[in-house]
Amino acid sequence: MNIKPDTIFSIVGIILCFILFVVGMLFAEQIPLLIIVGILGLGGMGYFVSRIVTRAMRNQK
Repeated sequence: MNIKPDTIFSIVGIILCFILFVVGMLFAEQIPLLIIVGILGLGGMGYFVSRIVTRAMRNQK
């Protein structure tokens, strides 16, 4: 199995953004500014998922 470093970077990015999202949403009641952190984490997850999907579609052609 040959995994490219770019794919590993995207997977690590998804995991880190998910952690940001969870932390932001769990502690949003105590610190309202963490809502922004959660939203940024969610956006980052979308970005990294779209990178993986775009690359997979490009390789399929």
